[in-house]
Amino acid sequence: MPLTDLPNEIIALLPQHIDNLETFTNASSSCRLLRENFSKTDPRTILRLAANSAPVFFSPHPHFLTAITARKASAWALGDESRTERLREAFQGGIEGLYSFCLEHSSLSMEEIRRTHLARFEIINVFSDRIDKMAGDQWMHTPNFWNGGVSSAYTLYTDAERAAFQIIIYGELFAASMDAFLDPEQNLPWFDIGTRLDYCKYCIPDLSCDSYDAQNGSPGLEVHPTGPYSFRNNKKKKSPPKDLELDQVAMRHITGCGRWRRMWGSAIREILPKAEGEGQEFTEQDEEEEHWRKKLLRRALQTQGLEGMQIITASPGSVSPEWVERTRRIKDQIDKLEKPPPTQRLGNWAQYLVFFAPDLTKEVRVTIATYSGYGWDEDLVP
Repeated sequence: MPLTDLPNEIIALLPQHIDNLETFTNASSSCRLLRENFSKTDPRTILRLAANSAPVFFSPHPHFLTAITARKASAWALGDESRTERLREAFQGGIEGLYSFCLEHSSLSMEEIRRTHLARFEIINVFSDRIDKMAGDQWMHTPNFWNGGVSSAYTLYTDAERAAFQIIIYGELFAASMDAFLDPEQNLPWFDIGTRLDYCKYCIPDLSCDSYDAQNGSPGLEVHPTGPYSFRNNKKKKSPPKDLELDQVAMRHITGCGRWRRMWGSAIREILPKAEGEGQEFTEQDEEEEHWRKKLLRRALQTQGLEGMQIITASPGSVSPEWVERTRRIKDQIDKLEKPPPTQRLGNWAQYLVFFAPDLTKEVRVTIATYSGYGWDEDLVP
């Protein structure tokens, strides 16, 4: 019996027995009958097929597929104490642990896959290139690098694409937590600082963070020998894996350098040219001296995930109307706040004022400041 003679109910079950996304898309495009039936495939099946094709179609792996599933997985855990604890345990497994968590608690549609692959060219590649120019190989090859070519010349080991995805994933995970502080009357749930620090410690791994002596530090800042730091459990293997570099050191530089602030300032001025008050002028002023509304606006926009990054990657005037409107709405929400989100002093060797709202810029300083060799900068709280 030809395949096309099977009932639609049987044909619709075929994706459950297909091995990967490439086979699925090839079969779906072979005839109208398969295309129509495969269009009804359960998003959880689509995610399984995508995972089986991830190293080829979703590179870098596992960051890419984690980025496009993290928001749904985060929503599954948000507001439930036991589920949040499971998320924190996933963080402790590093990016591989978070990836497995996302596969278990998320789903994916073909439309989302198509939209994400367009974002690869329009957002991800552009964002990665800009990071490379502020902390990667392009930055390091600036003429007269060590003699005034850059404002803060020192050696960084930055994988620009990985750093870009680390920032994007942070936004996908914690955008809903930022909403809770932008609209406090709704009393929305949010992930606390400890949960976000776990993401920074284990999913933005760093040898310096690992070298921290937990016995001399603040509770909650200890780094367990799990995930990227599990090699510490192996007495025979004293050297860390080759891919465990200085990601937190790089992230600290990226989120604190002048190019990063200028990039966001230019984007905000482009979208909000008639804004009034503290949100209007974004200059090289030290952010510790900025009004809290201006700082919170930048933090909020930086925590919008993949699609939100078009604010800084799109050419002038080409940001989608949806994101122009969302940016304006975030600005309006911040203007209506009577007081800033609470802050907490965190750190061991150095201490920083960290927003209760998502605050990657300061959170990555807290994790790296657990090591005495880093963290002494203008943001230090006496």
